[in-house]
Amino acid sequence: MRASCDGLVIRETEYGENDRLVTVLTAEHGQMLMIAKGARSLKSKTMSLCRLFTYANFEYYEKNGRYWLSGGSVNDSFFGISSDIQGFALASYVVQLASEITGEEAGAERTLRMTLNTLYAIEKRLKPFAQIKSVYEIFASEESGFSPDIDGCDMCGDEKPESDFWLDIMNGRLVCGKCLSQRNATAEAIKNEELRIQSILVPMDISAVSAWEYVRRAELKRIFSFELASAESLERLAKASEAYITNHLERSFETLEFYNAVKE
Repeated sequence: MRASCDGLVIRETEYGENDRLVTVLTAEHGQMLMIAKGARSLKSKTMSLCRLFTYANFEYYEKNGRYWLSGGSVNDSFFGISSDIQGFALASYVVQLASEITGEEAGAERTLRMTLNTLYAIEKRLKPFAQIKSVYEIFASEESGFSPDIDGCDMCGDEKPESDFWLDIMNGRLVCGKCLSQRNATAEAIKNEELRIQSILVPMDISAVSAWEYVRRAELKRIFSFELASAESLERLAKASEAYITNHLERSFETLEFYNAVKE
């Protein structure tokens, strides 16, 4: 049976002597693993379809329980990404995150749209890379169902405290500086076992919290359309979103390590 679908190459590897394996993220079927016969040959009609970040219409057929790529046409290659090592590193991390939060035979329309929007934002440098990265990490946490409660301090309810907030990574909540100081003092005084459990706390300010809330609620076409109060606010947002997604997915990413090694 022959069929076709639009999708984005989020992983590609060599296979056999002259073939390639490509993982394609599609709206209808989620991730699809396709074998491209002879795709490493310069004469292959599928070679241009098998490059990382390529968004294309893939023609395929199923045989022996596998998908075999037979042809197609490129919609967008995001060619400009490869010209900048930092942009390439960030895009590699984004598609690895996309792979982590999607699966096979499960619709992934929103994740596909968001990933395409993010690659476009990287290629065109629509926003600072740190902001683009944070937006995708917040989106990924939301899609995965473990987004934090950031409506205000979880302990006192204050939405605009005099001191900055802290994001309690493992408990998915905000704590204001005043409550954190009181909690620490109480823990020291009474040696409460629950309060002595090691926490991961990342400083946030009102601008960073507002940005996180905006991303959670924004339409995908406007998800990058916000400004932060300062470079410090962006740095706080970036550290918080990275710590949050990596701890809740409980894994490290070699592409993230690469990005952090080459970022400006």
